[in-house]
Amino acid sequence: MNEFVIEWTKDQNYAGVTVPSGTALKSKLIRYSKERPDEVNTMAINEDGSAYFHVPINYIKVSPPRKVSEEQKQAAGERLRKMWEEKKGENQNE
Repeated sequence: MNEFVIEWTKDQNYAGVTVPSGTALKSKLIRYSKERPDEVNTMAINEDGSAYFHVPINYIKVSPPRKVSEEQKQAAGERLRKMWEEKKGENQNE
């Protein structure tokens, strides 16, 4: 399976979330099911690696992407370049 599915029945206090294998969301939900077993339940791990979970409804969030100006993008790029240069320098000194 190669699709994400979120299902929420109005009268239930949880949502069903189906995720494909090899995704960050699957890894996150598996971690949550271990850290918070009273909230996140692993219902099935399928043969193809996909998984089905029950999560509290307040875990489900839909939000638009953040709007970033060109100046903000350039500033973030500069910070990233500076960080990598510093990291390169640290590795050369070892």
